[in-house]
Amino acid sequence: MQKNLSNNSTPPQPQAPPKMKATSLGNDSNTRKRFRAIQLKIVFYMALKNITSKKLRSFLTVFGVVIGIGSIFFLLSFGIGIQELVTKQVIGDKSLKALEVSSPNSRILQLNDQVINKIRRYPNVDKVGLQYSFPGSIAINGGEVDAVVYGINQDFQSTTSFTLKKGRLLKKEDTRAVVVNLSTLKSIGIKTADKAINKQVKLTIPLNKVQSNKSEISDNFTIVGVIESGAGSEVFTTDSLFTSAGVLNYQQVKVIAKDTKNISTIRKQIESNGFQTTSLVDTLDEINKIFKFFNVILVSFGSVGMIVAVLGMFNTLTISLLERTKEIGLMMALGGRRSDMRKLFIFEALLLSFLGSIIGIAFAIAGGTAVNIFLNSGARGRGVTSNFTVFAYPAWAIFGMLGFTLIVGLLVVYFPARRAETINPIDALRRE
Repeated sequence: MQKNLSNNSTPPQPQAPPKMKATSLGNDSNTRKRFRAIQLKIVFYMALKNITSKKLRSFLTVFGVVIGIGSIFFLLSFGIGIQELVTKQVIGDKSLKALEVSSPNSRILQLNDQVINKIRRYPNVDKVGLQYSFPGSIAINGGEVDAVVYGINQDFQSTTSFTLKKGRLLKKEDTRAVVVNLSTLKSIGIKTADKAINKQVKLTIPLNKVQSNKSEISDNFTIVGVIESGAGSEVFTTDSLFTSAGVLNYQQVKVIAKDTKNISTIRKQIESNGFQTTSLVDTLDEINKIFKFFNVILVSFGSVGMIVAVLGMFNTLTISLLERTKEIGLMMALGGRRSDMRKLFIFEALLLSFLGSIIGIAFAIAGGTAVNIFLNSGARGRGVTSNFTVFAYPAWAIFGMLGFTLIVGLLVVYFPARRAETINPIDALRRE
């Protein structure tokens, strides 16, 4: 019986264990795809905790950025402030749309009504201001002084930045009214502008050297306004005074364009007829060229501190990478992605850059404001009434500096972040 059993049955054969997929910790891309990326807010929190855990090192790094960005922005704001101050002094409130036209020393080319009507028909011309100017004299209470007498129309007056001290400016119907400057008042013995309003003065203007119906204009006029202008004696009246006397040619014409981009076209049209033109756009371009070079020099001096800040930031991130190699390997072994490691270091660099730039810009603005206050207080002690700024902080400069700092932070962190995402987790975990 035992024999039959042994012949009819076969003992069970041992089964081979199931084959296991060979996996490599950190190199299995299929396994890696099953893990989701760490949320950005968690990466941000980890970067912030790492910065705050190394207080001294982070403080020195941020301090270097503060010095670098603060010095650059301080010098840049100084250059911008000086540029705006010079531009304001040279141009003032004058319109950049204005184009001054004058006649060369020629008997053929004259600025008469025929030429003026032709200029008015040019496309893109908005207004045409007219000005006569003649040497004359102004007399009051037996005293008489020489002065330059200007006859202007309403368009010329509206496009000229008169600083009115007392009274009013000229109106179109003012045929016997004048506006004088402070220098004229001092010359004729009037000490204050208040006492000059409604005073009667006598103007004498010789016309024997120009083509006109009269050889001289001599009449009484009423002072209706006082302005602040140059050091010489200047008297302004309406152009009707000279047109009624038969004066044919203007000494200067001010053409107002509809837009500053039309200035070059109008200039070519006027200069093609032989007249000379000048524009504040030319002066502004020259000022900008000079200060562009000046600002580059200032920023170059401040960049020395920025180089030190860049080296300090790079050193901080590199040391942080070396200290946290095992930590990074553990995070990747637990499912962290390589991109998460890169983001971690990028966030740290951006935090250091942003914090340093904000503090640096704030210190630069505070220092520049203190200098502005000090200079204005000293100027007021010397009789200067208007405020001025030597340091200026336009919004584009502040946001541009912030953007520049963040870009520098991204460039500095490139190699540490690249090295962090290529760390082999197995090798990192083997380290003691």
